[in-house]
Amino acid sequence: MESTLKSVFISAKNYKKQLIIPHNEVSALHTFLKNAINNEVVIVNTNLGLDIYYLSSSLCGNLIKNSFFLINSKKHLSADQFRITICDSAEDVNSFTKKSFLQLGRMPLIFTSYTKSMLHQFNENFSDNKRIIAALFVLWQHVLEELCKEQQHTQKISHFRGLLQEAFIEKNYDSVFKELIKDSVALLRCN
Repeated sequence: MESTLKSVFISAKNYKKQLIIPHNEVSALHTFLKNAINNEVVIVNTNLGLDIYYLSSSLCGNLIKNSFFLINSKKHLSADQFRITICDSAEDVNSFTKKSFLQLGRMPLIFTSYTKSMLHQFNENFSDNKRIIAALFVLWQHVLEELCKEQQHTQKISHFRGLLQEAFIEKNYDSVFKELIKDSVALLRCN
């Protein structure tokens, strides 16, 4: 059976402008999940919550959820303090991502902060997770294109889409090809 993109989204019910778990705990969670799932795992840790993406032919949502609570067990936090969304298919991830971007688009400062943090973390994790980040790039391009066609928060969405494309080109192509792509895009924007 083929590995497909799946995800678990975890956020606190009371927004607190702080990370749900610190970076060192994210690192421990990442290592554990990568070994348990035996495939690529990307964790995006922002003030809005944890976005955990993984490639697998198995459903690992409950494993991820329980691992998160195990890491937080010392903090005496309970499950009812969090919103947890488990997406067991690429279609579910697509739907949840579109809904999330629509909500974030209504809050420009939070959207900008979230996307900046996410791109930074993807750049840091790209070399170890090329397949999953490529799958996410395709998914997000599709979602962002849909939102632009629906004229939903187009300015912020278009800007993020451009940043996402630049980051992907930067990581995937050699310098000559990068320049060719940038020149082509610049030419398209002029026309």
